[in-house]
Amino acid sequence: MAHKLRGKLPGISLKAQLHLLIVLVAVFTFLVSLYISVQSTQQYLNTQMKSHAQDAATSLGLSMSAYMDDPDLVIAQTMVNAIFDSGYYADIEFRTSQNQVKIKRQTAIEYDEVPQWFVALFPLKPPLQSSEVNNGWLPAGVLSIQSNPGIAYKTLWHQARQSFYSIALIAFFSVLVIQWIVFLVLAPLRLIERQAREVSKKNFLQQDKLPFTTDLRSVVLAMNAMVANIQRVFLSLSQQADDLKVKVFTDLLTGLGNRRLLEQRFAAEQNEQKTHDLHLHMAMMSLHSLTEVHQSQGFQAADQYILLAVKELKQALEHSANSQLFRLGGSDFILLSQSSAGSLEIQLQQLSSKLKSMDSLFFPQGFASVALMTVEPENTLHHCLSTLDSAIIQRIQQPDLPLWVTDHKMQLKPEGRMAWHSVITALIQNQNFELWAQPVVKADQSVEYIETFVRFYFQHSQLSTTETYAMAEQQGLSVQLDQQVISYILNQIQDKPGRTYAINLSQGAVASALFSLWLEKQLKQLNGKVSLVFEVSEYSVLKAPDETKALMNIIKSNQCKVCIEGFGACMTSFKYLQGLDLDYVKIDAAYASALNDPENKFFIQTLCQICHGIGIQVLAPHIESEQMMDSCFTSGVNAVQGSWVLAPQKVNIQLEKSGLATELINLSSLRLSE
Repeated sequence: MAHKLRGKLPGISLKAQLHLLIVLVAVFTFLVSLYISVQSTQQYLNTQMKSHAQDAATSLGLSMSAYMDDPDLVIAQTMVNAIFDSGYYADIEFRTSQNQVKIKRQTAIEYDEVPQWFVALFPLKPPLQSSEVNNGWLPAGVLSIQSNPGIAYKTLWHQARQSFYSIALIAFFSVLVIQWIVFLVLAPLRLIERQAREVSKKNFLQQDKLPFTTDLRSVVLAMNAMVANIQRVFLSLSQQADDLKVKVFTDLLTGLGNRRLLEQRFAAEQNEQKTHDLHLHMAMMSLHSLTEVHQSQGFQAADQYILLAVKELKQALEHSANSQLFRLGGSDFILLSQSSAGSLEIQLQQLSSKLKSMDSLFFPQGFASVALMTVEPENTLHHCLSTLDSAIIQRIQQPDLPLWVTDHKMQLKPEGRMAWHSVITALIQNQNFELWAQPVVKADQSVEYIETFVRFYFQHSQLSTTETYAMAEQQGLSVQLDQQVISYILNQIQDKPGRTYAINLSQGAVASALFSLWLEKQLKQLNGKVSLVFEVSEYSVLKAPDETKALMNIIKSNQCKVCIEGFGACMTSFKYLQGLDLDYVKIDAAYASALNDPENKFFIQTLCQICHGIGIQVLAPHIESEQMMDSCFTSGVNAVQGSWVLAPQKVNIQLEKSGLATELINLSSLRLSE
């Protein structure tokens, strides 16, 4: 019971414990030293009063012996009065041999400024000292004298005050010196703590300054060695994963994804298209003169031709956040994009004009042509590639053919771009949103967190989420839209504690400093009422690394978690994880969908080793079968998400009325338990 109670109590830092111990020792030492000093003075004064009274009795007795013949003892009384009036004696008495009191002088004891508690705490007891008085050879009587303790109390009180101030001053400066020494001793511990915290944030810092204390120096050296080992393993595994990704999924010349990655990416995008009702577009760029350039000018000229075309393609799509490029091999390049149809058409039309302007004698068949089509959910990759290839061939013969393969293309719900501003403004003002959710589930069937997202509606028709965000970005309303979406989600979940909910952040929100300030204010007002995870796309992290890191620091400082989604989708090194304070990464669906491939599975295992080595959990989305789920868990994935586990569920105004809540509370009803 006591052990459980101690586990619930808040801890006390070593610094606080040492400071408390030092203060307690200083106070104890001060009190004991003061008591010993006063007590010593007390004993000294008692001894002095005894000696003083005895000396006075002996001296006065000898003086009185010469006048004992006088029956009235007039001279003896005069001597006694002279001594008594000095004030140093409280009681003087002379008794004859017949026990008669002939002389009696007594005065009340006055303590003046000495407090009564001090008198009670340190009592002075002056003894009654006696001396025999003779008359010739015969004893005449006994003279008794007692010193006045009032004067001794004044002396003792002044001495106690002086001791109090001097010992207090010494104790104060001693505590300051000891505290300074403790500060110096604990400084390396603070650096060790900071080093450990930075490692948890994936920053591998080394302490160059070694402490003077040998024990702490050993600890610092051990920490440096451990951090160096962690960093070495992280860099080694990252390099291994990068090399494997280049070998398996990358075209070596251009650095773009190869056909193998295209096949996996296409399957993942179609799955997401069906799940979230997204629009997917595919474009092809073909280099018509590649064979002639290779034959007439050599392979180096052909490579330069390819790299120049890729450069133009990347520049045209530089601001397209939801587009991915692949090289089929040879002269064909593929673009997969979830961008809005209108913006994508403009970008590719500009690219087509630029490619046409590059026609010259060096390219006998023309520089390159582009074709674009909308991918329907039932289309296969082979069908799309064949359709685009046929369109490219037709464009060679008829250059003025439209960019789109078919005559009908996806029309925007609001007719015209100007209408989008009013539509998005209406969305922001009226919150025409519909809340949906989908859980992320671990192998033991427990829910890691529930991902939430919204769907937009315009005139009772659903809008494309990707297209809406893209147009909001063009209209300069993306931050306001994100703020309203997040406020809407928080209003739905903030009174439902006990679970962790995830919220997606768009690229525009991640890169906005104003949004970061707004989010920090919202999280402070929320004050930890509900556990949150914020999902940020890998593209956003790479596009705005500094802004993303600042936003992550705000999120983490408010006890929320961070997840990078689409991890591995961008053809870049995984070393960018170093320095990011992450809790989760959600691997790109293209990798999870092809775990039956040994090389792909080994790649996922390597990713899991990298992330687990630096304290990051790995999640896998779009799980569509039990085999996919089992392969993910055996590869080291911590939790999965997908329609096979539980498809996205519409959430009503009251979360507890949603079918999702029932499903999550009773996880035995999930297919996962079958």
